[in-house]
Amino acid sequence: MASNTGSYRDYTSKTKHHWMHAIPRKPVAQTRVIYSPVENPSQDIDTQPDETGRWEEPRRPPINHDNRLDDTNAITRTRAETYKTNDTSPDSLLKDAITLSVESTNGDKVIDDGRGTWRPKWLRPAVLGMFVCFFLFLTAALAIMLHYSRNNDGLFQVDQSLLHVYVWRFGPTAILTLLSILWARVELQAMMYMPWFALRWRQPDGGNALSLDYLSMLSPVVLIRSIREKHYLVSLVAIVSVILKVQIVLAPGLFSFTTINVPASVELHTHDSFALAMDSEAETQKDTSAWYMGMAIRNFDMLYPFGVTDKIAYQTFGTSSGNSRGTVDEPVIAVVDGVFTDLHCLQLAGYSITDQKPGELTTDLQVDLHFPGCDGPIRMEHRKLALNPVNGNVTYWAIESNRTRSCPGLAQDTPPFLYYGAVFKPTLTNSSLFRFESAGAVLCEPRTWLSKVQVTDDGVAPKVTLLQNQAKTPVLANMWSLIEYSVPRSQGEWNDQPSRYLSGPVRVAKVFNGEVFQPTDKEDPGIYSNEALYNSVMNLTRSIGPLLGHYRLRGEDDAVVLGSKLQSINRLAINQWTCLSMIALFFLAICISTFSVFRHKCQTSVWYRDPVTAFGNLIFLRDHPEFANGLFDPTAEKEKWDRCIFTPLVLRTWARLSFGLYALLLMAGLILTLRLSNSSGGLATIDEEGYLHITWTSVPASIALGVSLYISSCDWAYRDLGNLYRLSRKSCRTSELDASLLDMMGIRALYYSIRQKLWSVTCSQTLALICGVLTSLVSVLFAVEVIPESTIVQFQQQTVFSLREDIPYNDSYGLRQTQVAALLLRRGEANLTYPKNTFDDLVFPAFESTKSLDTSRNLTVTINTPALKVKPSCAEVPKDSYRLTFRNYTESGKTWFYSSYNEHTPCPSGQRVINITTEFPLGEASLFDRSYVATTVESIYDPEMVNFECKLNETNKNFTTEVHYTYVWGEYSVESIDFDWFSVWRCNYTWAEVDTEVNMIASDGEFIIDPENPPRPDLSNLRSLDTPLDLPPSSRSTGGIGLLPEVNLNDRQTIGISSSTALLVEPYGQLPKEAFGDPEQVGDILQRLHHNFAFSAAQLANTENRRSVADVLGTTSGALLSNATVVDRGRRRLVQDANVTYVVVGILGAVILVNVWAMISTVLRRRGSESWLLDMDVKGLAPDGWRSISSMAGLLDGSNASAHLPPSSELLSKKEIHGQMSDVSFRLGWFRREWDQTRHYTIGVMNDGEFNFMGVRRMVKREKTDSLTQTRVDGWI
Repeated sequence: MASNTGSYRDYTSKTKHHWMHAIPRKPVAQTRVIYSPVENPSQDIDTQPDETGRWEEPRRPPINHDNRLDDTNAITRTRAETYKTNDTSPDSLLKDAITLSVESTNGDKVIDDGRGTWRPKWLRPAVLGMFVCFFLFLTAALAIMLHYSRNNDGLFQVDQSLLHVYVWRFGPTAILTLLSILWARVELQAMMYMPWFALRWRQPDGGNALSLDYLSMLSPVVLIRSIREKHYLVSLVAIVSVILKVQIVLAPGLFSFTTINVPASVELHTHDSFALAMDSEAETQKDTSAWYMGMAIRNFDMLYPFGVTDKIAYQTFGTSSGNSRGTVDEPVIAVVDGVFTDLHCLQLAGYSITDQKPGELTTDLQVDLHFPGCDGPIRMEHRKLALNPVNGNVTYWAIESNRTRSCPGLAQDTPPFLYYGAVFKPTLTNSSLFRFESAGAVLCEPRTWLSKVQVTDDGVAPKVTLLQNQAKTPVLANMWSLIEYSVPRSQGEWNDQPSRYLSGPVRVAKVFNGEVFQPTDKEDPGIYSNEALYNSVMNLTRSIGPLLGHYRLRGEDDAVVLGSKLQSINRLAINQWTCLSMIALFFLAICISTFSVFRHKCQTSVWYRDPVTAFGNLIFLRDHPEFANGLFDPTAEKEKWDRCIFTPLVLRTWARLSFGLYALLLMAGLILTLRLSNSSGGLATIDEEGYLHITWTSVPASIALGVSLYISSCDWAYRDLGNLYRLSRKSCRTSELDASLLDMMGIRALYYSIRQKLWSVTCSQTLALICGVLTSLVSVLFAVEVIPESTIVQFQQQTVFSLREDIPYNDSYGLRQTQVAALLLRRGEANLTYPKNTFDDLVFPAFESTKSLDTSRNLTVTINTPALKVKPSCAEVPKDSYRLTFRNYTESGKTWFYSSYNEHTPCPSGQRVINITTEFPLGEASLFDRSYVATTVESIYDPEMVNFECKLNETNKNFTTEVHYTYVWGEYSVESIDFDWFSVWRCNYTWAEVDTEVNMIASDGEFIIDPENPPRPDLSNLRSLDTPLDLPPSSRSTGGIGLLPEVNLNDRQTIGISSSTALLVEPYGQLPKEAFGDPEQVGDILQRLHHNFAFSAAQLANTENRRSVADVLGTTSGALLSNATVVDRGRRRLVQDANVTYVVVGILGAVILVNVWAMISTVLRRRGSESWLLDMDVKGLAPDGWRSISSMAGLLDGSNASAHLPPSSELLSKKEIHGQMSDVSFRLGWFRREWDQTRHYTIGVMNDGEFNFMGVRRMVKREKTDSLTQTRVDGWI
């Protein structure tokens, strides 16, 4: 480099001094650019925005260079470009649009627009437009998802696993966090360049734009200051930034899970079909199944068996994989045949006596009954009516089937029947003649048909839906005949014979409804009316008709049908109000962003290059020294740099200490809450979630957002000062001076900091990236899970059981026995809900305290309480203790066989002998070679029988507390005229007490025994009662009356199987008839016999022997307490996830360690130690607001850097200018200008003999401390 001794004028410092040397530049392309005005600029230059409000750049006077400066310019022109312009002022970053004539080396000229086209990357209209489009996309997506979710019970099917919960909470939060990070670049550049926008487009007000540094302000201050300065771009961008942060807080609560049922096609198999016709023999076959099942359903709250409802019977079906049915969670739907029954009745319109034939004691009557819609009357013959001397009247009841009469009101597909009742009294004039007192009659036609129905089977209580416009296929079966032959003989069976006693449907309906029939009921005049008769026949048809279709018309069959299965699935749903809030916020963001694009798009494109970097400021101040002269005092700004001791707010010791303590408390709190969550099964009980979930999703996200914002602020501060810190530590090239760490994206800034070995920036940027996911991570920190809770309580017993004293076994007791018999017959077929406080053959006391529990919650109660159970004691009777005899007789070509069972024993007095014989039929055994017998017999082992036969008159002894049964069964062979196998067992039954664990659940507002989790008795602890209870007397069970239902096996080999044992045989039980001839089945038969009796006795004791504690003990205070466990199975608890907690604690731990490292480094630095590896010494590195134009002018005032810049450098690309100045290095620190021996704290060019580097601030301070006074040193620092 040549050495010259000329002089030049520094336009930055406004001083003239000797030129030291020229630094050679790298050559660029030989292109000559000449500034020249265009004659018609309106045709070649884009129209500028309205310039009326723009500040007019002052003209600078021409500058006279000395020879040495001319030589420097000459060197530059030969290695770069030569510029000619009609503008005599130097080239400006903020110049107006001009036209350039570009002259190439070959002499061609091209007219080019010289307007600056550079603008901040994130403030370009295209970028902002992309944000607007993305905001619009998110708004539309949320609106569409909300609409779809509301109309389709959610968005789509998901698995409600912990992973999916994380995805749908973490995902939206992560997306919005990323969007917020990207928008932060827009906010950063808006705050960074807004002073330059204001400087370009309007006259600064008192230099406010020059001194503004939004980057050094807190967010609320930025918003307020920007509005005050009318810098609305900054205001609007800051508002959108706040909106996005609110969206991040709301995002974790956007989605939730909902459970719905959706149909799916499935192949089903029907198991049966219905007969379309029945012959008269089948119709008149006795079968009481429908009657007893109807009574059991009515009296014991039983659910209907599969295949029938209260209105119709339908085909049963199941899936192709076996006979499996649907479940509550996944019901099966099929369209099958249904049997419908109905009666169409005509009511009596009039009646008259057409003829009377009085006799000596009786009278014959001829009566005409008139029905509407019939061609003529129905004539009835009343034979031998006798006057009742007590009541002075005659009652008459008749049921006549197959009453054919031309009645257009009846379709007569099935023969109608007549039900008629009347009361006659003697006439006033002749007591031998009768007149009608009252009468009622109905002429009814039963109807039965098949039609398609839709059945939804949930495995518990199937639901039937009637389909519209379905064909009706008639069933040729007389439903009324089926009803008639379903009524047991003991319950009011009727026939076609007239009777003067109340008979028929009126009486049967009373018994069926649980009313005790009294002989005086026939005197009730209300029953002799059309209404009473009509209601009775209709009620019977509606109650028993569907069950008759179920039992009598059904036959086995198999067919394939296509059905559907409701599958219970979890779907992702949108929370409405959270979504609406987010839509509103996004709409506001769209409006603000759109306004910003159109309002400020022209104001961000006015420069040739980036003016904010230190290099851009050098170019600007070189070309515009008048800014420092006219708008602010550079000396004052320079003094701020010289005396700077400023530390960014977030990097101060007290701020680090406060945040470290906050993070430590947060970390400790998370650890404590995790331990509490694990030990207590959750943190809190959540009754109804609703929008309460925002509390444990958005609130933790807000707390984590605070941590993330502080770490981001620290990273902001480090990156903001990173370039200055590197300049203060070592020499930097032009490319480093022309870069800004703060304006780089996170990953790029991290890469740059590693390359430049700015480890503090590397550490802070790494933490910022990690904490960027902290908000999303914390959104899945808490979740609601169902965790049962157990509570030990004590329940007071409300009832006890006591002996029935002086209470006769009347008709009411017999009716209760009949109801129990109905329950006993079909209890294994239907879904039985046992009467309250009973289960199968166990009966329990009632507990008053269960009424205080909330039945609306999913509570289960487990009580350990003694239960009552019948205990059998059996022994086999030796064969030598009884005698069997046989006989047979033939009648009408049929041979009937009988057997007799005989026992005899002397009475206790020895004066008499008890001889008991019981005969039972064996049927036409010769037709089948064998038959079966099973029954109960009177026995000498029955104490009550001995007392009666021996006339012992033991009146003080209660024979009901111990009941005796003698069971006999066997297989008879015609060939041997004897039983191939015969067994006799005598059994005594008494009440016993057994400790039982009872599980109860809430149902219909009260607690009942859980049928899915039945009681578990401890049979090893079975013990006799201290106070015995009475049992149903065995004498009441003979003849099919009382505890045992009337059933017919309809098998001629089973004539000898009586009602007492018929319940064990198919189809009523599970045993084949051959079991009574199998010695291996003895134990099973006895067990089933015991169970039937114990079951009936328990159900009777539940109503007949239960007494209140107060009545028996006289008080309830503290009496009969039982321990119980109440389990809340629906308790929804807020649970803290351990894995997420460990990750969050790890992040917080890393943050705390970094802050502790920085604070220790600060303390050691105050003691004279150097900065540690990961801690940047930022104290005094730059004053507050150092990025303002005025502050940068103060820093660069007196620098020699402008003398080393090529002319018109703003027109060169970064690559070109960096190439030309590749051998120039810069440094931040103290420099000494040699010609006047003044010191300057600035960014200067190294290796300049006229401007020598003295060192960094700390080095100079140490040097001056030894030679100067503290006052002098303070002037530098």
